[in-house]
Amino acid sequence: MAPFLLDQDGFFDVMLQNELRKLNTHLPKNRKTISELLAEDQPTVSTVGGEKVSMKKTEVEALSAKLPDLLRDKVRLPIVLLRRRELGPGAFVLLGDDYEEFALSKVLGEYDGTLTDFRRSRESATVFYKPQVSELMRRFHSLIVVGFGLSE
Repeated sequence: MAPFLLDQDGFFDVMLQNELRKLNTHLPKNRKTISELLAEDQPTVSTVGGEKVSMKKTEVEALSAKLPDLLRDKVRLPIVLLRRRELGPGAFVLLGDDYEEFALSKVLGEYDGTLTDFRRSRESATVFYKPQVSELMRRFHSLIVVGFGLSE
């Protein structure tokens, strides 16, 4: 009986992965740096599902103005936040690197130091919660994409 249960669990894992893939077709296939997007008349990226997603140039400019110059060639947009239920109600993790994490922490007013200090002070990836995500969406709606993730 145990092998049947293992096979059944594997089947459900595959089904869940397929459903998540379908739910996340709106996520970007590629992302571009702030500098690259500022050089475009109408900033766009392609999604996993093959669509084009436009970003408001005014929002790219506003985000750029809030960040140190060195980040314009490092931070890639759109910012992707994955909903992670196992981390608690309204918890999201960033699908990106420490440049984006630093940028979000700066924009939200939660970190005021340098990138080097930020890297040294981090013990694990930052978890963003619904009030923070709501604030980001209010200010930079076209630059934020929310997806659905699984536990690691």
